[in-house]
Amino acid sequence: MKRRWTILVFALMLAGMTTASWGAGVSLTFKGGLFWPSDSVFREVYKSGTVLGGELAVPIAGGLHLWAGAEYFGKSGRLSVSQEVTKVRIIPVYLGLRFHFGKSAVRPYLGAAAAYFLFKEENPLGSVSESGFGFLGQAGLLVKVAGPVSFDLYGNYRACTLRTDEPDPLEAKIGGFSGGAGLVFRF
Repeated sequence: MKRRWTILVFALMLAGMTTASWGAGVSLTFKGGLFWPSDSVFREVYKSGTVLGGELAVPIAGGLHLWAGAEYFGKSGRLSVSQEVTKVRIIPVYLGLRFHFGKSAVRPYLGAAAAYFLFKEENPLGSVSESGFGFLGQAGLLVKVAGPVSFDLYGNYRACTLRTDEPDPLEAKIGGFSGGAGLVFRF
């Protein structure tokens, strides 16, 4: 797990360095918040929980930015019937466009991205690892703190339904709402 995060952080930093020549304003965000699953069964087992992540935004033209990132949600819960411990891990990796409005010290933004979701659930009944595509939409407010540092307040919705390739397929709706804050560093 640590290896994956190391590779992801390195890739985001490398992308930031290689795209910095596109113009001033490349930004790297470290964020944290809460995730509220939209599926009632998922919510019953895992409730809500902490989500951590990172994002890279590269200006393309005007207020339009190429936007990429990843989030991590990991949580333990109890199975509905047997009350045995179950663990889940969801990692969406996304790429899309984000539009920043205005040029003042407080700037709202809207973004939409295609996302690839990595999902793993482990409990005494077995283990399931699946992945698939979905989408992520985000709205936020960037507040300049000082120099190249800003504060990001955001809310997002992500949607993805995964199905196993078995004779009796299982379905997992892993979407939901999340909101939180981030620290933005602009290059």
